[in-house]
Amino acid sequence: MHQSFIMENDPTRHLEKLKPCYLSSFKAVYYEKDACQKRAMDFCHQCLRPAFLDYINKKLGIKIVDDFLSSEQSMQYGSRTFFQFAVQKKLLEEMNFDAYVQYITNYKGFVQSWIQKSLLDHCRDSKHPGDLVREVLSSILQKVRDTLLHLLHEGYSSTVWNFLDAFCQKLIGELAISKDGLDVILFKNTANVEHFASNIQTCLLEIEEDIPRTMEMDIATTLSKLQVCPQDEIFKRVFGCGQQCPFCKVPCEAGGGSHKKHFASVHRPQGLSQLICAESKKLSYSLCSYAIASKKQFRNRITAWQWLFYRDYHKVYPDWCIQPDPSIRSSDYWKFIFKEFNQQFADKYGVLPAALPLDWGEISKPQALASSKEVFNVK
Repeated sequence: MHQSFIMENDPTRHLEKLKPCYLSSFKAVYYEKDACQKRAMDFCHQCLRPAFLDYINKKLGIKIVDDFLSSEQSMQYGSRTFFQFAVQKKLLEEMNFDAYVQYITNYKGFVQSWIQKSLLDHCRDSKHPGDLVREVLSSILQKVRDTLLHLLHEGYSSTVWNFLDAFCQKLIGELAISKDGLDVILFKNTANVEHFASNIQTCLLEIEEDIPRTMEMDIATTLSKLQVCPQDEIFKRVFGCGQQCPFCKVPCEAGGGSHKKHFASVHRPQGLSQLICAESKKLSYSLCSYAIASKKQFRNRITAWQWLFYRDYHKVYPDWCIQPDPSIRSSDYWKFIFKEFNQQFADKYGVLPAALPLDWGEISKPQALASSKEVFNVK
């Protein structure tokens, strides 16, 4: 950070950066060409354009989020529950083992990638990105145009210096106009103010077309520069607190970030998150909700490798609330996934596949989807 500051404020680099503009100004004076038009174009491209881009980057993020959430995507991103159902439904349709591994073992990264892809697809498949940029840009362009006319009518037409100084003061709360770039424009500038303002108005028409076209050509880069990151805003809506069950890694479903207890409606077979049976060294198919209601035990680094009954889990995980469910009927979705990828999970984790109950083999894909709908109360 220190090195970056030094480089940013290095006088030599600073002058080198402004050299083209100074050269352009000297040429315009020396050759006595239309310096007025040239200076106006320089002002627009060296001062106003960067200020416009900065303005857009501050405003566009919220616009994109609102547009995204009012589109056909709105339902699945409407709540954490709808989002998890939408993800599980899509994963079930595609039946991609690597995607399930990512979802289970790196839930945060999976959700971030999912949102990023959804957002990019939305922007690319619609005409909205350019329209949204134009909407934001047009509002500030109108203020600039109105300010130019207002200053001419108010009599700020004696010198270009007075005119631009008043112009910058009027828009100081809206645009961050470069003082360095402005100094170059004012260098030996004796242009007629009315002609100068008229040339600015003409150049604004070009900028009005160019900026939206440029920004929508590379959506990923445009999104990465926004002050309010759309991906982050959407992520906050659907990710939750980020805590996962210590046994099966299912994400917490509690809303907000201030809850005292983490919980999940449905837990997964523990083998999906690499837990194995101590005796057989096979993937465990036990469900947390069932284990809590049984006499099963566990041990790990948190228990200092001492055996502890699952029902006493709160002694080492006091911030989790796992409801006992002896029926274990509500997890057909994850039973189906486990039985479909049992061998792949075992190969991935370098252990033996689970010896699954025979009735798990009878669960079909439609039943798995029906189970997910029931869990998330989706009709």
